[in-house]
Amino acid sequence: MAGQAILGETVLKHANASEADPPVETVEALVAQHSLMVFRIAFSILRNHQDAEDAVQECFLRVLKAQRRRHEVHNRKTWLARVAWTTALDHRSRRAASSGNEQAMEPVALQQLPDAAPAWDEQVERRQMQSLLERMIAALPEDLRQPLELSTVQELNSAEIAEVMEIPESSVRTRLLRARRLLKEKLAAIHSAAKEARNHG
Repeated sequence: MAGQAILGETVLKHANASEADPPVETVEALVAQHSLMVFRIAFSILRNHQDAEDAVQECFLRVLKAQRRRHEVHNRKTWLARVAWTTALDHRSRRAASSGNEQAMEPVALQQLPDAAPAWDEQVERRQMQSLLERMIAALPEDLRQPLELSTVQELNSAEIAEVMEIPESSVRTRLLRARRLLKEKLAAIHSAAKEARNHG
């Protein structure tokens, strides 16, 4: 990602600030391997590119400070996702407190998305479909969108998502089911509208 080089330099700067800090190589490896995952998690909460970049940097600085406890981590990816999640939530809370109101983007009602794109072809290009799905996922209510993004984008399983979000695994499965059902219904409506448009074209 664009800020990865700057992020790496920042981590190194903080790591070299104290001789008591543990070696930074493992943190640099985490930055290189998981910076995109951390950014996506942060963006799913903050819905703002610059805020997400700031949260990514703060996340890896927290990881650096927690180096001495790394031996207690059983699943590095889930642990890092959890740090990213809490960092983004903290960032959003501070942003809301400083502005005096909640600035998180309100989800657009799923029903407000257009039922069919202009000039919809029978064979929809992969890029068009990906863009459509991204808009549909972004329009889901936050409690459905976040676990779905962790599942589809970060490829976390239900148990890992439950650990990251600190909710029961049964709640994760329920939310994923509801989110996927909404997407399926919307896709069916789009397909039906496009088919009808072609028949009357």
